[in-house]
Amino acid sequence: MYFPLNPPEVDAIFVKRINRFLGVALVNGREEFVHIHDPGRLQELLVPGARIWARRKSGGKTNLYLTAVELPDEVVLVDSSLHNKIAKWLVESGHFLNYTVEKTEPVYEDSRLDLLLKSPEGKYALVEVKGVTLEIDGVAYFPDAPTARGARHMDKLKRAVQNGYEAYVLFLVFRKKARVLSPNWKTDEKFARSFQEAVEHGVVPYAAKFEMFKWGLRYVNKIPVELYFKK
Repeated sequence: MYFPLNPPEVDAIFVKRINRFLGVALVNGREEFVHIHDPGRLQELLVPGARIWARRKSGGKTNLYLTAVELPDEVVLVDSSLHNKIAKWLVESGHFLNYTVEKTEPVYEDSRLDLLLKSPEGKYALVEVKGVTLEIDGVAYFPDAPTARGARHMDKLKRAVQNGYEAYVLFLVFRKKARVLSPNWKTDEKFARSFQEAVEHGVVPYAAKFEMFKWGLRYVNKIPVELYFKK
């Protein structure tokens, strides 16, 4: 089974990133603005000259919406607007827990999380979904840029466990060489510590590895999550 993706409409060459959400791409010899939905730095992916795939969009400041980056040996999904849909598919296809999806984007206290699940026994579980595109020497790291929101959500999941919920952090790993996932202590120690505390209080981490092809995602397997990865 695989998660189908709509084929991108535009094959382009990446030129430069202007800010967090805006880049420039060369399409048929003409420069166009491209919207970058993924808030990460993507420095190892969005390099000048990289081949990218995008879809056309109407409205707003850009005509293009970035879908994926093509590397010599793999295609990497960078459209974070799809993360919740992929996570929902992962649950419904039986790859992640034997639960049903009760609600997407549930509000817990003053935060919006990603999924609310229900177990066959009637137990509720909150899930926060994180997309992972940074891989170095077989290690997938999250995040690749500081994320105050991510740290805050780890604290919310910890509180949810204390209030009787089950809670999970579901990492969607989009790099085919990844063998293990680790919090990125070097880039965001605050998130890493919040994640560590959440796990110590009963929040369950789960890293699901995918391979992308034109055009779909294939679930490969679950990979280990290590709080402190040592080579």
